[in-house]
Amino acid sequence: MRAFRFRLERVLTWRENELSLAEAKAEQLSNSLIATERALSLALASRTDVQAKVTRDPTLTGAELRALEMARVWAVREEKRLTSRVLELQRSIVEHQRHLAEARRAVKLVERLKERQHGKWRAEADHEVEELAGESAIAQWRRLHD
Repeated sequence: MRAFRFRLERVLTWRENELSLAEAKAEQLSNSLIATERALSLALASRTDVQAKVTRDPTLTGAELRALEMARVWAVREEKRLTSRVLELQRSIVEHQRHLAEARRAVKLVERLKERQHGKWRAEADHEVEELAGESAIAQWRRLHD
């Protein structure tokens, strides 16, 4: 009896590697989104702090007000940039989720094909064993009765 050999094993390995890469990319995108959202939160807090300092301290000098205004302008620009980046990452994640689902589907398709072929091989092997057992039983019966 020959051993089971799946002819598309290299295809399955390739698909599994493709899935693994897609999962790593999804994790990287997710981590980037988390980091960007954290940075956006910090920029918002910075702008809020600057505005609070201006309203709390009426004795600020012109130079201090100018520095606080520059910090506020930077925080607003940073918020816009980070908000844009968050939206871009969210779109990338949605697009990549489709790619990831397709990669999973491709792996499952080849795995099902492998299972089906293994089941067919198993049935043939079982049939072979049954035939051999039957022939052996007949040969043994003939030896006893001849």
